[in-house]
Amino acid sequence: MTQTMPRLLYLLAVLAWYLLLLPNPVTIFMAACLSCLTLPQYRKLRQKARAWRIRIERSRPDSRKRRLLLSFVNSSPLYGYITMLVAALIVPIAVLVLLVSPQAAAGFTRLRELQANNFQLPAEWVNYIQQWRQSLTEHPRLERAFDDLLARLDSFFDTAMGLLLSRGVDFLGGTMTVLWTSFLFVSLTVIFTIYSRRVRKITGRIFHISQPMLRRFITAIHRALRGIMLGIVLVALAQGFLCGIAFAVAGVNQPAFWGLLATLVAPIPMVGTALVWLPLCISLWFTGKSMAAIGLGLWGMLAVAGVDNVLRPLFLRQGIKAPFFVLIIAILCGLSSFGPVGLIAGPVLLAFAMQAVEEANRIYKYNA
Repeated sequence: MTQTMPRLLYLLAVLAWYLLLLPNPVTIFMAACLSCLTLPQYRKLRQKARAWRIRIERSRPDSRKRRLLLSFVNSSPLYGYITMLVAALIVPIAVLVLLVSPQAAAGFTRLRELQANNFQLPAEWVNYIQQWRQSLTEHPRLERAFDDLLARLDSFFDTAMGLLLSRGVDFLGGTMTVLWTSFLFVSLTVIFTIYSRRVRKITGRIFHISQPMLRRFITAIHRALRGIMLGIVLVALAQGFLCGIAFAVAGVNQPAFWGLLATLVAPIPMVGTALVWLPLCISLWFTGKSMAAIGLGLWGMLAVAGVDNVLRPLFLRQGIKAPFFVLIIAILCGLSSFGPVGLIAGPVLLAFAMQAVEEANRIYKYNA
């Protein structure tokens, strides 16, 4: 009875929070991940504040000024942490608005024009394809295969562009939803970070897990998240930057917009930025810019894909000690199960499972 009642009360508290935050599972998961990532920075801020407090208590006599300084020092870790989180969200948005938004608006206008025309191919593309089809009339099998390929490409292009346009318009139109989600995301991250010790203690009491074991789980997840963030964010930014430079050199209209799209699709396994630069290569080829098309294709296959093939495995292997093939399977399964958030959820669950097996092996050896 002594142990059962506290556990029941803890479970009721967890259930209350679960029902309260049930409509926002992705926001909760991402806030927990960011809290796990930034918890060391918050602890460093608290250590500095503790050192300043000791210095103030030793160097100043008890006075009103001393109390004000101590109050400021005690609250500085929280305010500093919130400032760091808000800056991490505002700075990329400000850069996007200042540098990319004019070209992004023009790019979305172009996509709307394509949608109004049912994504019909440009006239020069049609003429080029007709010439190919005429050259294949002497080979019926090749002609049928070519027609089938065109039908598949047309269907894929319609689906991809329609999805891209609808998601972009939904994002631009749901400003209040974005603001509310951002506020909730920052608030939950701060709450998880500030009360991390209590959350860990309550979790241990509910599941009867020792605090050292919980700390090892948190450390494993932290390493995994750090590798994932480096592998996703830095590699995507590098690939988008390289694509933007190549688009500008090749003479593509709105290179910053297409570079931004390349950054957004870069984390997708197996295809990544090819979803952007490959259609642009075809467009350049059909418009008579064959050298620019060849150069852009070589740049995409060698430089852009090379960055992904070199840096992403390096970052992921540093965070999760698993074969790269297993990591790819975890990412693909995460995408199929959870959608875009599966890019993070898949490797995190893999790291959690590996740590659980390691803890089980440790207990087995101890009891053997």
